[in-house]
Amino acid sequence: MGIGSFISNSRRILKLATKPSRKELWMSAKISVLAMFLVGLLSFGIQYLMLVVTAQWQ
Repeated sequence: MGIGSFISNSRRILKLATKPSRKELWMSAKISVLAMFLVGLLSFGIQYLMLVVTAQWQ
């Protein structure tokens, strides 16, 4: 794959790309926030579990 074909492929992709609508952008934002919340909740659960498990060994 040469530089010329890379540039022509990149131009073709950029011509097809469109800006997301407000609805699509809002949906992406909600999904991202939900995913961050779930990862944080999972992390909190693991930390709490490790706290409980290691506290019993002391």
